[in-house]
Amino acid sequence: MSLSDQARVIPRLHLVGTLVVVVVLTLALGSIFSWQHIDAHRASIARLEQVVTAKLEARLDAEMASALDYLEFTRSRTEETLRNAVIEPVEAALQIATAIHAREVGRRPDDDIQRLIVEALRPVRFFDGRGYFFIDDMSGRFILLPTAPQFEGRLMPDNQDDTGRYIMRGLIDAARLPPGQGFFRYRWYRPDDPQRMADKLAYVRHFEPYDWLIGTGDYTYEWEIHLQNEALARLRGFRFGESGYVGLIDAEGRSLLSPSEPELEGKHFSELPAEQGEALRTLYAKAREGGGLVRYLWRNPATGVLAPKLARVETAQPWGWILVVAVFEDELHGALLAERESFERMSGPRGRGLMIALGLALGVALVASWLFSRWSGRLFMRYHDENRAQRAALRAQAERLRESEDKLATILDSVEAYIYIKGADYRYSYANRLVCDLFDCRQADLVGKTDADFFDAATAANLARNDRRVIEHGERVAVEEINTTRGGTAERTFMSVKLPLRREDGSIYALCGISTDITQRKAMEEEIRHLAFYDALTDLPNRRLLVDRLQQLLAQGSRNAQHGALLFIDLDNFKALNDTLGHDQGDVLLVEVACRLRSCVREEDTVARIGGDEFVVMLGGLGVREDEAVAHARAVGEKILDCLGKHYVLQGHVHVSTPSIGIRVFAGKGLQVDELIRQADLAMYEAKAAGRNTLRFFAPELPQRPH
Repeated sequence: MSLSDQARVIPRLHLVGTLVVVVVLTLALGSIFSWQHIDAHRASIARLEQVVTAKLEARLDAEMASALDYLEFTRSRTEETLRNAVIEPVEAALQIATAIHAREVGRRPDDDIQRLIVEALRPVRFFDGRGYFFIDDMSGRFILLPTAPQFEGRLMPDNQDDTGRYIMRGLIDAARLPPGQGFFRYRWYRPDDPQRMADKLAYVRHFEPYDWLIGTGDYTYEWEIHLQNEALARLRGFRFGESGYVGLIDAEGRSLLSPSEPELEGKHFSELPAEQGEALRTLYAKAREGGGLVRYLWRNPATGVLAPKLARVETAQPWGWILVVAVFEDELHGALLAERESFERMSGPRGRGLMIALGLALGVALVASWLFSRWSGRLFMRYHDENRAQRAALRAQAERLRESEDKLATILDSVEAYIYIKGADYRYSYANRLVCDLFDCRQADLVGKTDADFFDAATAANLARNDRRVIEHGERVAVEEINTTRGGTAERTFMSVKLPLRREDGSIYALCGISTDITQRKAMEEEIRHLAFYDALTDLPNRRLLVDRLQQLLAQGSRNAQHGALLFIDLDNFKALNDTLGHDQGDVLLVEVACRLRSCVREEDTVARIGGDEFVVMLGGLGVREDEAVAHARAVGEKILDCLGKHYVLQGHVHVSTPSIGIRVFAGKGLQVDELIRQADLAMYEAKAAGRNTLRFFAPELPQRPH
């Protein structure tokens, strides 16, 4: 059949086919309308329930965020509130002292005026009886200390708290600051437990006439308790919706806040009636799992019957409170019922309208199909003529394009870089000579393959993540990639640049990658880094790496109050070994000592060689109690004495080289790395002076070594 005949037949066949399809579709749509209507009703109700539930969950999320923000804001006010509270009494005390001095100066001796000021301030109490005024002179002498009058008149500039902080010195330094800035934080004995210290914030002012400092302070934990009570009172009145409120459970499972049933507050969930106890146990367990949404049963105070509640549970740090934002799910059932009735009222008119629309669509489709069949016949002939001319032009253009591609391929194969193109399906469509050599295949065998065909699984997954950023998000990626080919034993590192290739409309159809092999450069960088931080003989960390790790340990200890220890180890009579057997045998001994030291400590501890026969062992995580830390450090030191004291075999001869060990146990802020190492060194020299092959702990009274 010729193209001219086809131009007449095809539109007629298209008309018949279109009519058949339209009629069949119309009948099918009409026959299944009833089923669709019922199914649409069920789906609408299900979607409505999902929307209602999602809104409820979103409301709980918002209320939980608001409650958490309020608690965090309240907790953050502790410092500011305490600062404002201690300023006012100190300013009042300073005014009293100034007034007494101004009134009595020239009329009485200074000693009498000083006694008048002291006795005027001695009985004053505030902060629920905890607050009192203290007076010290600027040389460190107690003038007024109502809680310990036996110290009055004593010079104690070096008194310290349990963290080693100098209290008197800090107060003197604070008194020299401008008004409103003289704050100092230290630790002092708790009034409810005189054997323990707690954080205290003091504010002081300088009283110039007698070179005194006058101040007061209070414990931060007392103000945290005050703000916690304030937060409980605020949250008790918090409401949303008809039944929504905030409840609180402490870290042990006791109810702190239950607005609907206040009689439960202060009781553990195991002490509550079965219904309430089971509900609180469920909420407590959810918090221990990390929090989230939970459903449980609770008696509705409006109806008196058990009803389902939906709650969001989260733990508020650092107080450890468990927040429960809950609401009865029945609140939203009214909206759901109204929506169902509305849908049923609208379903009848909607069905009739759909049938009318189907009839109109059928008529329009029939007329349109007949008109299209007449138009398509004329169009088909014109299309055939144009298509024949376009095919001829495309053949000529393709020939020119092949010639350009051959020239470009020659240029890209001469470039000393790995160049490739991947399509939107992540399959290779082009690769230059270096890529083919890397995969040991021809380009024809590479096209259509993915990275999973050439690399191991981990490499292929990493390459896919980087490619996805280019193809799916249009990013320009420059990244280091560590690649291992299938069956390969060595990793190779590439510096890769990947660019998206776009069509005229901006859509991405492929990516172009250019990679450079930097494996040797990375190996050299790693070797240089190792030489900078490790001892060349023993492969132990050197002094530089030890200082870095010790700084990190001090930073961690200041946050979690954990103790650490430094053990400074020096080999006894090592010079004699070098003089008799030679430095090469001395090096053999040092390598064996390093091996034995590693076996004496935990994997997370650090053993370092800082020069000659000097080694340092750094221990961390020794607990918050100093006596436990000292005991642990002593046990490790004695283990090292025993291990290093065993004989060595050098050139067939038995040699004994004992160690002398100095130990510095430390914790808290304000410590300097070089000072800790120097103090451990002083303790080591004390061990040598005690006869060697022993250990000594650093004490402030040890004699200082000349530099």
